[in-house]
Amino acid sequence: MMPVSEIPAVSPFVPVTTIIPATSATTTIATITAIPAAKADPTDVSEIRFIQYRDSDFSMDYPSTWTVIKSTYTSYFCKPVERTGCYEHELKTIGPFYFGETDNLKKPTRIVTFTSADGRQKIVAFISDFLDNANQNFGIDPDIRWVKDRVTDNYPDVAGTAVGDYQYDRSGNSMTISYTVMMPVGSEAYPLAYKTKNFFTVHHNYEFAFISDVENIQKYRNLEERILTSITTYDIS
Repeated sequence: MMPVSEIPAVSPFVPVTTIIPATSATTTIATITAIPAAKADPTDVSEIRFIQYRDSDFSMDYPSTWTVIKSTYTSYFCKPVERTGCYEHELKTIGPFYFGETDNLKKPTRIVTFTSADGRQKIVAFISDFLDNANQNFGIDPDIRWVKDRVTDNYPDVAGTAVGDYQYDRSGNSMTISYTVMMPVGSEAYPLAYKTKNFFTVHHNYEFAFISDVENIQKYRNLEERILTSITTYDIS
């Protein structure tokens, strides 16, 4: 008889479990650097560094921290149910000017906007050219009623009662008017306060507005005067 070899018993398969030690969760914290708010202009104009803007229409001093943007506007005739709010968009985006069509002015109007670093003040230049047959033939009524009627066109609820500091001057063929408008408390009009200075020359109608609010137009009267008195117009045909 052949010997029977013993076959060793085979142990059953036992799975091996590899234990991976847990790692702690990593939290990334973003560092946010605060951007400082733009500084307001000093009320003492001697502390402001002024630079000069100049183009073929005019020159003017303005604070070096202000920004300058040039654009144009083409007038159109608006026929609302009521005159109120006809040029509401233009008043809010450009400034307190007359935006309707006139028989004596060419299109388009040239605009230069100067904005303070904190966005609280603006100077807007709104410059139109007289038609050739209107040169030297355009005049304005020196009476303040003309100005009040003009303000009433844009702000019927004010009816000219907000107009003050009116001045009229004539030198040769050039006429200048200036006045301040401050809206009553609770008004939603834009702007809430502004100082306008208009130059009417042989060939051009120059309108400049210092735009602010009631509080800041009082606060920055010296700045407004410093800028508006620096304007020189160039009456080039």
